[in-house]
Amino acid sequence: MPNGLSGRETELIRMMNRFIVPNDFFQYHSKKLVGFTIIILSVYNSLAQTEAESGDTLVQKKWGIKTTEQLADTAWWALQQKTKDDFMSLIPTLAIVKETFDSLEIKNNPQIIRIKYNAINFRVTKQLKFLNAKAKANKLKFKTCEKDKIKIEEGKDEKGNAFAYITLLCHKSKRDFTIKFVALQLLENWYIVDELKLEFPEDNPYYKPPLESPVKIKRK
Repeated sequence: MPNGLSGRETELIRMMNRFIVPNDFFQYHSKKLVGFTIIILSVYNSLAQTEAESGDTLVQKKWGIKTTEQLADTAWWALQQKTKDDFMSLIPTLAIVKETFDSLEIKNNPQIIRIKYNAINFRVTKQLKFLNAKAKANKLKFKTCEKDKIKIEEGKDEKGNAFAYITLLCHKSKRDFTIKFVALQLLENWYIVDELKLEFPEDNPYYKPPLESPVKIKRK
């Protein structure tokens, strides 16, 4: 791996880069797009701004989560509440994203910050919807489930930004499952940003169910 990065670290850096739109894109197309295309872009930008503002208005809880362990516990609590707003309060707000990225970048591309925020918001919203649908299909109610253990893999990218892969090992009755997500540390606090999923052991194509012990028959 380049610069001694592990495979998972390299994967996360690629994921973070998806949130970034190059400056050249805006500089080139701002000169070339005219007429009807400009109108379409204006409408799109207006809708994107409205969506970001309404989303950011709903996500206003200020947790101030300083550790990955605290984020894991809070995420589990939020899932048990069964409301989207509680869980979505664990992603970075638009204001946090604005403060995090370089001020020169914001000055040159005022809309890039909204695009980055919308990317995180859209991804986690979609992943949360899929997670809850999968839980319902498997008759899981997180309120009646137990969290057994937390596994955390922390690291830093080339610029020193801290990230973590967080896994919650849980069960209901005799059925085990995991909740997974990727977190980033922004302005000293931790936030969920991507790869939120619910997994069962049997989701692994190489999974083999444990063999049941044979029933012993007592001789008379």
